[in-house]
Amino acid sequence: MRTNILKNFILIAVTVLITSLIFNYMHKKKDKDYPNDDGTRSTTSICMDYDNQQPATLTTDLIKSMVTKYDNTQLDYIENAPGSVVPEDAKAIWFDIETLKRFLYHVEFNVSKNPSLSRDKKLGIRIYYAAYPKNADMRIFAQSQTDSTFSFNPDYENHHTLVMIPTITGADGENYDFNPLDAKTYDGFVNMKGQDKGAYLQGNYPTLSIGPSAAPATPNMLTSQNSNGVIARNHGVLFPPYSFTGFGF
Repeated sequence: MRTNILKNFILIAVTVLITSLIFNYMHKKKDKDYPNDDGTRSTTSICMDYDNQQPATLTTDLIKSMVTKYDNTQLDYIENAPGSVVPEDAKAIWFDIETLKRFLYHVEFNVSKNPSLSRDKKLGIRIYYAAYPKNADMRIFAQSQTDSTFSFNPDYENHHTLVMIPTITGADGENYDFNPLDAKTYDGFVNMKGQDKGAYLQGNYPTLSIGPSAAPATPNMLTSQNSNGVIARNHGVLFPPYSFTGFGF
């Protein structure tokens, strides 16, 4: 009697252990976006946990020195140069965290769909210094934007801003601007061939635009020929014209 009870107990224990191991294995397989145990990134990972790495920091005196240097040189020249059309240019731009995470997610997610073209290539973001066009021109540009949330602020006319464009390394080790949604650009916009490059240069390059309230891309959206944007990021908040409340530098 006691032997049968012991056998049953052992059988139940082994069953529970095996079930637990199978569950943990399947759960690990499903959670493919988690980093490897050694802290390295898995080939299918998009989002990562960097809690095993120290955050990058700068001292406040260096930040203050750099911001002041810009204020007293580039910004001062822009605002006070003879014939300047920007008497009070922007000195900062703000993006909310979710906007930045969405942007980076869509870059990595769409590149992951083309592993043969992106294998061993490093991704990056190039930040272009830019300026908003005159309002008359901006209204024309606004009509051709396919992002339903796109808008422009007339107070931003001529103001300094930033545009972020994804980059991918080439065989020569250089970083090339490209569109993660379009495999034809994975060698860089400047290396596109024939008709594709012609459309890009003429400004009517057809692809999906990822805007400030972007939803995950769907296959139908990816094959649409009715849009004319590249994955890019602007739409930050400029200071000025907005208030400097909260600025530490």
